[in-house]
Amino acid sequence: MTDSRIKVGLHVPAASSGKLPSGSEYIEFFKQAESLGFDSLWTEDRAFHDANFLEPLTLLSWAAASTERIEIGTAVLLLTLRNAPALARQVSTMDHLSGGRLSLGISIGGRPNEYPGLGLKENERVANLRESITVLKQLLSGEPVTYEGRFYQLDAATVRPAATRPGGVPLYMGGRVDAALRRAAELTDGWIGGPFSPPQAYREALDTVHEHARGFGRDLATLEAGKLVYVSVDDDKERALATLKPFIADYYGPRINIAEHGVYGPPDEVAAQLKAFADAGVKTFMLGVPTLDIAHIERIAKEVVPKLQD
Repeated sequence: MTDSRIKVGLHVPAASSGKLPSGSEYIEFFKQAESLGFDSLWTEDRAFHDANFLEPLTLLSWAAASTERIEIGTAVLLLTLRNAPALARQVSTMDHLSGGRLSLGISIGGRPNEYPGLGLKENERVANLRESITVLKQLLSGEPVTYEGRFYQLDAATVRPAATRPGGVPLYMGGRVDAALRRAAELTDGWIGGPFSPPQAYREALDTVHEHARGFGRDLATLEAGKLVYVSVDDDKERALATLKPFIADYYGPRINIAEHGVYGPPDEVAAQLKAFADAGVKTFMLGVPTLDIAHIERIAKEVVPKLQD
């Protein structure tokens, strides 16, 4: 990536213990996000969840059909809970129909009940992840793939149409342990940092990714550096926090102290906190907003985003 501009996307709220927004409300949100100039839309993944939860690729298909320019992506998709060849067929279709706007943030993730629930073994997830990345990349080339692995055996298997972009569908690794940072450098096109770390910790993790990348002979300029941050803009800081809390509790449960990890308050304060992450190396923000409130994302677009480009 050679574009020095900080890219700002929205991480779409897709979990709720109450009633979820309707399909038409999501369409309006996607269209407004595009018209306001946001660069991308992102979703996250779960197989099982106590809240009402929308499957990410289906939701991104809804977004792609409602828009023309804005990029779409997962931050992140739990690749070890997916069948890689079946996923390749989904991704091939979405990439084609969206005009090459799809990126996949992936991670090892998953809760203990999801693996046996899907007929998988949690203790095989690292090997599964590495093999799934290999199979996914090869199949998305559009060429016949013959592959003999531990989890997949392919005999001239072909998935077409091939990825729209010459380099294929971008893959970005999520996770913060050193093994994940190493895999980001070795196997994917960059790294996405999670929402629960301060700028200095992000900088240290990104430095680790870059250190590994040099060892693999990678061009650091081509690697994505993303960051999911939960954001609430309001002139009243306590009200901003109160808006974030229900959504975070619905998705993560009560254990997360969003007062410590979220970015919230008046526009200038939010911009300053995000700028600290940009200074730590973030190239692309995935701003997790708690609702589909159009007025809220309009404030972000007009009162926060311009300050990040200064």
